[in-house]
Amino acid sequence: MDVALCTITSKIRVYQFLALYESIIKNNIRGLLFVFCVDRESYDLLNKMGISKAFIIDFSKLEDKTLIDIKKERQLYEYCWTLKPVVLEYIFGKYPEIKKIIYVDSDIYFFSDPLSIINRIKKWSVIVTSHKSSKKVNGGFVCFKRDKIGLDALKWWKKQCFDWCYAYYDNGNFGDQGHLDRLRKHFRNIYYLEHPGINLASWNEHLFEIKVYDNRVFVNNTRLVFYHFSGLRMINKKDYMMLWKFEPKGYVYEHYINVLRKKIEEIEKISPGFTDKIF
Repeated sequence: MDVALCTITSKIRVYQFLALYESIIKNNIRGLLFVFCVDRESYDLLNKMGISKAFIIDFSKLEDKTLIDIKKERQLYEYCWTLKPVVLEYIFGKYPEIKKIIYVDSDIYFFSDPLSIINRIKKWSVIVTSHKSSKKVNGGFVCFKRDKIGLDALKWWKKQCFDWCYAYYDNGNFGDQGHLDRLRKHFRNIYYLEHPGINLASWNEHLFEIKVYDNRVFVNNTRLVFYHFSGLRMINKKDYMMLWKFEPKGYVYEHYINVLRKKIEEIEKISPGFTDKIF
């Protein structure tokens, strides 16, 4: 198997990883799956839950002095953004059989297999997706290939994230995403994947016609590949909120929220009281 998928999680987002994990298994997405835990609580919980089809990695064992210093000066979510290129480099370095890696945020949920689309793209070293409502890159889904351009671009992205990765706008930057916007200026073979079913989200779904047939979701008559539930947070074991102005409604959100509730119940069965600490 020459494809890997990876994500980063923490104790306050682990229930979303479990939803992502379920969606990968249900859609038979064929690739090695890696989840990097930035705290011991999420690492221990996932091991207790018997997540058998993923490599569960305690990221603290990979931290060097540079990362420890960066961690001290950034918020947890900023640190997780900083680590995206780090975990990709780790996988490429440790697993020579891996030829391409797909990074996904833990608040993504798959409704069909993205590899059926990616495998049809003939020439690329890096695949990015835009916000669709603008041409700016969204950092929630990005793919790197093991070739010279892909590895050089990954190394460049890591350096930029080490230098600057914060949750505010500065000179065109925001988190890791502004750096991705500039990849085209420095490297060839940067492919913008504009498929309507890729990276549907609250900020762009109004641009498309969404229909559901037999529990299958279509976007402009094309299968929905994944929805990016950015900004959705559970505030207790049943209720949720959005971090920005958007009213979750329709099949996609109903399905995902029900999955999150189920995952919280599963966590509580394995580790009673665990979710009391994360809301």
